[in-house]
Amino acid sequence: MRHWWRNVAVTGALVLAGSCLTWHPAFAVAGSARGEPTLGLLTGTFAHGSGFGQVKPKTVYNGGDPTGLVTSITWHGWGESQAVGAGRGLYVAPGQSVAQGTIEPVRIIAFGLGTCNGRYMYAAVEWYFPQHKQAFDPSQFEDACIGAYYPPQTGQYTDGTGADHYLLTLSGTPGSLRGSIARVSGKASRTLFSFRGRAGINGSLALVSKGPFRTGHTFTGTWQTLGAILGNCHSYLQSASCTFYWG
Repeated sequence: MRHWWRNVAVTGALVLAGSCLTWHPAFAVAGSARGEPTLGLLTGTFAHGSGFGQVKPKTVYNGGDPTGLVTSITWHGWGESQAVGAGRGLYVAPGQSVAQGTIEPVRIIAFGLGTCNGRYMYAAVEWYFPQHKQAFDPSQFEDACIGAYYPPQTGQYTDGTGADHYLLTLSGTPGSLRGSIARVSGKASRTLFSFRGRAGINGSLALVSKGPFRTGHTFTGTWQTLGAILGNCHSYLQSASCTFYWG
């Protein structure tokens, strides 16, 4: 699969997951009189990509490296529960670098048809290379409703001095997130706070602290502002213990 984002560490920028759409609280089965669906929205992690928010896009690009680009797409079954497309994409074999990849035929699947946050769309997309014995896996996809990846990822951040790291762990779905942020110094790790909450369209967040820091208080913002907070610890956090400022 072309999942170049797997197991990455980021500094000051968040690589975040989406959700399995069958769990999404804003997702509902669409009626037959809604017109043609779009491929999600141009939002979140994919805000600088292309094809999202369009009907039958000829090109889909998630805004990352070349493995996230599919061109010359011809769609079949658009408007049905799944739309299947044939296009061209960059195949990178196991052990190869992106520079060693080759442009090959690729199959792209748009699925999760319904209303997400009030808009009629395919809220998930995935692509793969059948000629290399790859197959469609609905548990790994790009959540085109909120602009994020599924399954959840871990992000690692350095503070403003580069001395410490902050590790974000995340699980669940956009409507029912849970996770924690820990401070990592050498081999030692200390949880600053754990949380539960939700993510909305355009990457908005509402995370309620479960402790140990300010239990019951809520952070509201976006994944980008959370990434900025973690990436600029001494600007946004209490410098002595680097705990999080909640509203």
